[in-house]
This record gives sequence, C-alpha cells and structure tokens, in this order.
Amino acid sequence: MRAGGRLNVDATRAILIALLGALLFLSPLVIWVAYLSPAWWWPFAAWAAFVAAIAAFSQSGRRDP
Repeated sequence: MRAGGRLNVDATRAILIALLGALLFLSPLVIWVAYLSPAWWWPFAAWAAFVAAIAAFSQSGRRDP
C-alpha cells in the first residue's frame, strides 16, 4: 500500500510541475517579456530558476530513514 501511495504522490507532483512549467513558459507573460527584448541570457536564467525551484521542492519532501 505504501508503494502505491507514493506512486500517486509522485504522479501528482509531476503533473503539477508540468502545469507550472506550461503556465510559466506558455503564458502571455512570455510574449510580453520577449517583446521587451531582454538580454540573450534571459531564457537560460528563467529555465535555471525553474529547475532550481523544482529541485528545492523535491528535496523538501524527502527524509532520511
């Protein structure tokens, strides 16, 4: 039962991360920022911040036995 419950939590987390990524990178806000012509490194910084946020959230739920 525990393994099945863990799978459901992981699947839910993956879906939420995918939806958050879609919201951040496919929203009209992206078009507005692109219109402002930011520096060449801006997309890399946005992706790095997204990956860092995912890493921080995924580490916060784990505990050593």
